[in-house]
Amino acid sequence: MMHLTCTNMIVEKIDHALETIRSNGIQNVLALRGDPPHGQDKFVQVEGGFACALDLVNHIWSKYEAHPDVIEANGLATPESYQSDLAYLKKK
Repeated sequence: MMHLTCTNMIVEKIDHALETIRSNGIQNVLALRGDPPHGQDKFVQVEGGFACALDLVNHIWSKYEAHPDVIEANGLATPESYQSDLAYLKKK
């Protein structure tokens, strides 16, 4: 599962990362706001970037269809993908 953060990322960089992820066949992305950069006390949205992970998720949904084996129409993970992800998480 690919982790993608909003920290210091403008939309164009996010789109480039998403295209790279997609072209490499990666189907699972964990959208995170991310921690403040080293030396900063709080997260600051960069101009042309996202304020939070939900903004990033909405952007991803607006550009890409969810993989039908992973996400159902209501936006929730299917029982199969949930169990698979849970088993992997326990291994970690």
